[in-house]
Amino acid sequence: MYSFLISFVISFIPFMLLGALAIEILMRHPDSSLHRLTTILIGALSFIFLSDFLTQALDYEFASWVNPRLTYDLTFIAITILTYYFAILSRIQLPFWLLHPFAGVPLTGIVMIHGWPDIFQLYLAKGQHWRMEIHNEIFDLMFVTITFYSLSFLLLIMFIGYRKLKSSRAYEREQQMMLTIIRGSAVASIWLVFFFALSQIFPEIPLVPVDSLPTYAAIILAYTLRLAMHKHNFLATAEQRYKLLFTLSSSGVALMNSRGIVTESNPAFRAITGISESEGDIDILSILPDTDKSGYLSVIEKAFRERAFPQQMQMEIMSRSGLRYMVEVNSDFLQIEGELHCYLLVRDITAQQRNEQQLLELAFTDSLTGLANRYQFNMKLQEAVERAHHTGTRVVVMQMDLDHFKWINDTMGHSAGDILLYNVADLIRQHTPFGSIVARTGGDEFALLAELESWQSEETAAEMANTILHAFAKQVVLGEKYYHVSCSIGVCLALRDGEDPETLLRNADIAMYAAKRLGRNQYHLFNDQLKSEAKRELLMQQGLETALLRNEFSLVYQPQVDSHTGIMFGVEALLRWHSAELGFVSPQDFVPVAEQNGTIRQIGEWVMQEAAEQAVRWLEEGYPEMQMSVNVSASQLSDPYFARKVEKVLMQTGLPAHLLCLEFTESAAIREEEQIMQICEEIVGMGVTLAVDDFGTGYSSMKTVTSFPFQFIKIDRSLIFDIDVNPRNVAVVRSVLALAEQLNMKVLAEGVESRQHVELLQQLGCYHIQGYYYGRPMKVHDLEAWMSTSPVSKSS
Repeated sequence: MYSFLISFVISFIPFMLLGALAIEILMRHPDSSLHRLTTILIGALSFIFLSDFLTQALDYEFASWVNPRLTYDLTFIAITILTYYFAILSRIQLPFWLLHPFAGVPLTGIVMIHGWPDIFQLYLAKGQHWRMEIHNEIFDLMFVTITFYSLSFLLLIMFIGYRKLKSSRAYEREQQMMLTIIRGSAVASIWLVFFFALSQIFPEIPLVPVDSLPTYAAIILAYTLRLAMHKHNFLATAEQRYKLLFTLSSSGVALMNSRGIVTESNPAFRAITGISESEGDIDILSILPDTDKSGYLSVIEKAFRERAFPQQMQMEIMSRSGLRYMVEVNSDFLQIEGELHCYLLVRDITAQQRNEQQLLELAFTDSLTGLANRYQFNMKLQEAVERAHHTGTRVVVMQMDLDHFKWINDTMGHSAGDILLYNVADLIRQHTPFGSIVARTGGDEFALLAELESWQSEETAAEMANTILHAFAKQVVLGEKYYHVSCSIGVCLALRDGEDPETLLRNADIAMYAAKRLGRNQYHLFNDQLKSEAKRELLMQQGLETALLRNEFSLVYQPQVDSHTGIMFGVEALLRWHSAELGFVSPQDFVPVAEQNGTIRQIGEWVMQEAAEQAVRWLEEGYPEMQMSVNVSASQLSDPYFARKVEKVLMQTGLPAHLLCLEFTESAAIREEEQIMQICEEIVGMGVTLAVDDFGTGYSSMKTVTSFPFQFIKIDRSLIFDIDVNPRNVAVVRSVLALAEQLNMKVLAEGVESRQHVELLQQLGCYHIQGYYYGRPMKVHDLEAWMSTSPVSKSS
């Protein structure tokens, strides 16, 4: 009993402490790669203590089977992880082909222990007081060699990293942090070596198991890392700043002091100036043409006094090689370690200005790709159609659109997007028949015109489209990385699918969007079915113009329930359309059409008015207060008078402002952001609740939530429907809940369909539920009947 209690205190309690520490570090900044790696490292260290505890606590036969090999396996794994951790922390940027072999050396110890157990003898023996690890001299030599090698390599990495950080004043905090880790690592190393040697001299003492004492070096190391993170707040801020300055920006970024010296700059800025990182700081005067240098220091001094540089300032700079660039400079000021610095964002606009001049000269050519432009293409198409009428030739028209091109622009920058477009244009040009016309007709849109002989059919056009699609299998290099892009192609033939250029281009466009709907990266021939769908869309456009006058719209309401209390706290108003000509039309079909033709504003205002009136009627009839949620379109948010319209609805209906919740999506929020932000502030000032809808489906979720005055986050159903079987979606929902807690926001999960969904969401701390599990969207009288009979409503 005594041995179990001692093992519990010296081994199991440290295992629990390190496990809790690992979780704390991860939860502090779960998005930080260094925090995640620190968590893995400390987790591995904690399991070494668990292994020591099991060595003493388990039955001897089972313990001898599990240990002590498991302890050394975990030790070698922890040393390997520690090597990667220090390599990242030190910023020395070793190439992977060099880092992996050096970092993987400790793993050879695992191979030797398990591969040649007769040579590297290691087993568990019963002592007088404790179970002891017994190993031969060859094993000791192997372990000491690997440990000495690893410690030497780690100290070398840390020393090089410290010297590198010491060369820049901006990294003083990182220097202090690294010194803390070096000191703690040294103490941990001394502890490990000393007690390992002690365990060889005194294999057993009555008080404690000597074999467990070297393991306490792990606690010293773990709490050293914890101290460094807490005291210097490094692992989140330094990585974030590093990514901002040196990784994410395709524009030049520089940090300049009041003497005109650039102390930090990213690779894009150094590429413009032609000055390598090894040359150190950059004197801003050295990159200005001689005519601009006089008096420029006084301009800098004045700007620092007034903390103001002109924004979007255009100026000429000269690189070390003598090349001249026209750049656009934006700036701001910030304090770093008590000293004022100017943050410069420099964008090379030389090519842009050159292109603007070329556009005036090349009226028929796309300046970026060298292809025909829309004007020339339409002219050539008109001529080809006229020849088809007279000679009977067949004309192939293709519309091509790159798939997910916006992602490249948003992540790599527009300069990378231009490179991609240029490469795509060249690729299409190389894989089209001789004599065909290839044009760039829009941002990432291309068109093809080819004339066939009268005996050639649509199979020939299909082969042409297939040839282009196969050509897109080739990867494109952007920023030293390889990207695979694809396109969707719509194909039509004159005179079968149209007898004029406008009709042919429209039908090819319809076929192209059909290809996108079918999964992208394919072609689609225009046919009668597409023609019928286009006709239906036209009927929808016409029907939406008069649907409000005909009273064809109606609302249904879906309950929103607090699963913790069982109280229905609100409903969401959902729009339905029953057209006289088309019958029932799904919102997924008609809402995009309404947004396109502009009728969505009038429809959205009607929905808000109708929903508010219904909410007031329920209050008058004695129902408990329920928040009424109404969806708002991007078009409504771009209306500068939208806030006044909301106020008018509240005044006309008498609905208390806190009972109205307006929902809009992330994609709506990022359009005309400044104006929309002002509108949102006015709405929140009235007391109306704002919610971000379909959260998790947009590309700017974090920016949207932190910038706009939301009180509610609605997690999109796509993250909920398989949450009981998809651990990744569980992780995403947990992150959203943590974010909402930090921002003092509420969270509602949409699309909840089963009891398993509800229970899992409750475990995660999400209690606001909307979905089929509690109720489908219902008409007013059905919802009232549901509230009178449902267990949920009774609990309210």
